[in-house]
Amino acid sequence: MALVERIQAAVARTETLPFRVEIATEAQMDGVIQLRAASYGKHLPELGAKLREAEAADFELGCEVLVATSKLDGSVLGTLRTHANVVAPLPLEASMTLPEKFDDTLMVETTRLCIKGSSQGSLVRSALFKALHQYCMEQGVNWMLAAGRKPVDKIYDWLLFSDVTEKSMFFPMQHAGMVPHRVMYFSPQEANALWLTHQHPLHSFVFETVHPDIDLSKARPLAITPEYSTLFTPAIEPVAAAFNRAQ
Repeated sequence: MALVERIQAAVARTETLPFRVEIATEAQMDGVIQLRAASYGKHLPELGAKLREAEAADFELGCEVLVATSKLDGSVLGTLRTHANVVAPLPLEASMTLPEKFDDTLMVETTRLCIKGSSQGSLVRSALFKALHQYCMEQGVNWMLAAGRKPVDKIYDWLLFSDVTEKSMFFPMQHAGMVPHRVMYFSPQEANALWLTHQHPLHSFVFETVHPDIDLSKARPLAITPEYSTLFTPAIEPVAAAFNRAQ
């Protein structure tokens, strides 16, 4: 039984959303690209300019683009992209070396998180994170990872992610214009108990409510290969170390 079906069997509350969350279609990618370019362009103009076109990772095996679109007019309200370490290392691994606890595990990194500024922004973000968690559970992912610059890293603090190394250590990220980011992780299997213990506001939204408008049926299964955890060779770890020593 799929995760959504198990939730439906366990709870009675169903909630409709004013938007849909799904795997982006080719037709929706133009809206995704426009939102990325606008969102990143506000803080990172050079990167924003590069994001005016689709990226190769948008179509690669092991990656999925999640999109939230308005039921009213089909406009893109939010998006994120997942990267699994099944074909290649995670993007963040080009900028730092993960601790040994992550060796030989299935990981998914969240990138290109963008939310359109509106009164629905908070709800869109919560729905995207619910979809992300659902995706990771259904794919058997061990760890969810994310790299967040200031102040975006506080979103992951709020979600109860933990730093992969020392608390609040930042690493310049190659895939984000070398802007320093905190690298954080979370266990999708522990989310239910962790959020319940902390009375987290997302617990009811994620685990006690059915959202038919979140549909990941078009997600491709992750093809795990035995070699996926040995592909990465550290490249610019000294850069990250020097940056943190200077703080």
